[in-house]
Amino acid sequence: MEINDIQNAISVKLHESFGADYKKYIDEIPQGFKTPAFLIQFLNLEHIRQIGNRWKVTTLFNVQYFPKNGLSEASNMTLKVQQALKEITLLNGSLMLGTEANSEVVDGISHNFIHFNFFLQEVEEKIFMGSLEQRTKTKG
Repeated sequence: MEINDIQNAISVKLHESFGADYKKYIDEIPQGFKTPAFLIQFLNLEHIRQIGNRWKVTTLFNVQYFPKNGLSEASNMTLKVQQALKEITLLNGSLMLGTEANSEVVDGISHNFIHFNFFLQEVEEKIFMGSLEQRTKTKG
């Protein structure tokens, strides 16, 4: 799994929830962009070792909403964005839950911070026996 997989799943979920009237950008907004728009930014990754060669991975994303009609629209979208992103589906069909969501509006832009957590399993490479040769001798 890659961070881009989660970003793409967020983009798809925003499209399903809000429609095609809202542009979606990943990582950065181009110069001269049109509002309303979403910006999906990866902020942080925490990698914690677990028992049994497992790792708990916690990612933090900031889904920014750039409103067309000012501060009140940005404020109203905070809860809608959090509700929309309470669960996302990756392109491979895996379901991820959004956790620890919180929002703030700064300079008329809604910032929605959401964690998406998953586990990784380390798989040890096993070396199998190459080949076996058997020779038998019979009497007679």
